[in-house]
Amino acid sequence: MADRPRYNFSVRSLLEAAGRRRRRIARESSPEQHTDHVVELQLVVAALNRLPEDTYWREDWERKLVDFFNEERNLQQLEEHRNQEKGAAVRRLIAGWQLTGEEQEWIQGIQDRWDNIEGELRGFNRFKVSLYEILYP
Repeated sequence: MADRPRYNFSVRSLLEAAGRRRRRIARESSPEQHTDHVVELQLVVAALNRLPEDTYWREDWERKLVDFFNEERNLQQLEEHRNQEKGAAVRRLIAGWQLTGEEQEWIQGIQDRWDNIEGELRGFNRFKVSLYEILYP
């Protein structure tokens, strides 16, 4: 029996499927700050893309998932270079590469945050297992 087709999202296509756009939060008091939501959505996409494409079928499931990770309580404001460092750590984790100490610190922060909010995401158990496999290899 052949493997079932898997989701094949990019951050952009997931945002489009959810009817959302990349968040751009302009802060007059600190314009050099960037949100990390695209970094987090890279993990969401990686976890989804491990699942069969018919795993979720309810209307607006993409919006519900994206909105959960885009909520203010889940966003971190970072200077641009720190946001890029965090993004690089996430990409290396997803690729299965060995992480440096600093990269592992970024991932530890994501793990800690996920451990605190995971129970609030209802109805996405297979996604949670997939994300857990990425975050805790």
